[in-house]
Amino acid sequence: LLPSVPVALGVARQTGAVVLLVVAVAVLVVTCPCALSLATPAAMLASAGALARSGILVRRLQALESLAQVDTVVFDKTGTLTRDAFALTQVRTRPGISPAQALAWAAALAGQSLHPVSRTLVQAAQADASVQPLINHDIQEVRELAGQGMSGRIGTRLLRLGSARFCGVDAAQGTTDSLQANLADDDGWIATFELHEDLRSDALSTVQALQRNGITVRLLSGDGAQAVARVANALGISDARGQCTPQDKLDFLRAAQQQGHTVAMVGDGLNDGPVLAGAHVSFAFGQAVPLAQSRADFVVMGDSLINVAKTWVLTRRTVRIVRQNLGWAAFYNAVCVPLAVVGWLPAWLAGLGMALSSLLVVANSLRLAGRTDTFGTL
Repeated sequence: LLPSVPVALGVARQTGAVVLLVVAVAVLVVTCPCALSLATPAAMLASAGALARSGILVRRLQALESLAQVDTVVFDKTGTLTRDAFALTQVRTRPGISPAQALAWAAALAGQSLHPVSRTLVQAAQADASVQPLINHDIQEVRELAGQGMSGRIGTRLLRLGSARFCGVDAAQGTTDSLQANLADDDGWIATFELHEDLRSDALSTVQALQRNGITVRLLSGDGAQAVARVANALGISDARGQCTPQDKLDFLRAAQQQGHTVAMVGDGLNDGPVLAGAHVSFAFGQAVPLAQSRADFVVMGDSLINVAKTWVLTRRTVRIVRQNLGWAAFYNAVCVPLAVVGWLPAWLAGLGMALSSLLVVANSLRLAGRTDTFGTL
């Protein structure tokens, strides 16, 4: 019988080693962080796909999480809350300068810019047969100061086109309900071009949707204070500021951030580049200048401003889905790891549980894969 004792001990040792190995394998399989590692990227990618199908391009996935925390949205005015098109309604000039000549000079300068007002002046000049022969394309020393205007020399005449402050003229000239562009030279004021602008059809509903959800809406624009106040009053925006330079906008943004606000910026102009880059989250429209698009986290294709609010709603849901995924992954590990450690969960069952856990996380994330118009009311 004595030889059988070592044999029994050897068998027991081998059996124990096999059992421990099986337990170790089960523990390793259970603790594989597949579900945990899929929890966030699966939801983010599903959300980005849904936005893309709705005409919203996500340039930075981390912005989805940041947008869910936003409590303040700052809008630019021209081309953002208003349509990216204007109509020239009136040209007023100083004595001795005809409206046709003033428009020809302005169009020569404006042809060097991508600003919506500049495009309107060029189109108005091209549509007027009396103006076309007067346009001098030999313009030199062209400079554009973002958010203020541009200058250039035609012959011996140095022209400035833009805001009243940039042109050094009286900002009170003209009507109170129109957007104005001014033209001046070294002798002073030459002309004021009054432009009519329309609000986007969904501007009011977008602002109201954000405000209903507790978001503070503000308006910053480089345009005159009267034109900005008119838009703000029509949309119910109480905090609106006009004649803002790009630095003014950036200073306002930094002050809000220092007060603890998470700020989203929506703009499309050359003068919006710095503030788009400085905001926690930024939106630009598909027709925005390349600089604005390059600084934005989201690019909204088309003209639907309500997509800004819909994106915010979707990101809030995305964060909830991520939390659900993380909660499930944590629950799965909290329950299954102890079972695997004591040997009650075989390796094959642990593998099946791991696969099902990952599938559940992916399936939960795919709930975000619809279009943005399916994500509840605003």
